[in-house]
Amino acid sequence: MYKNILVTTAADDNSNVLQKIEVARKLGDEDSVIQIISVMERIPPYIAPSLPSNYRETTAQRVRESTQRNIGNHGYDIHIVEGNAAHQIVKFAKRYNIDCIVVSSNRPGFPDHFFMGSTALNVVRQAECTVTVVR
Repeated sequence: MYKNILVTTAADDNSNVLQKIEVARKLGDEDSVIQIISVMERIPPYIAPSLPSNYRETTAQRVRESTQRNIGNHGYDIHIVEGNAAHQIVKFAKRYNIDCIVVSSNRPGFPDHFFMGSTALNVVRQAECTVTVVR
């Protein structure tokens, strides 16, 4: 059983986060820690000046509240980071000794990323721990 599990969710759509948490619970035991990460894409420098000065903070808070509404009050730590999703997920997993990452994969088009989406594919390729892909 895994002890430190990371569940990923997209900043713009965390609709299947409960499904991934359920998978994480099955992969762990009663002492396992489940953490949730949501990655916001970086704002291009040419757009940033036209946004409110607190854009990042308010967006992060909105994502945190949306995720919290979807998962309920179960005491999971929710981490909001900024950057490339796959890179940030793998970086977080390494930094915090995650032993299993639970990601979801959309149904990609053919032929690009035939079996899974690019973020899930890159996490699978780069992570040093087990990755479970949920559809």
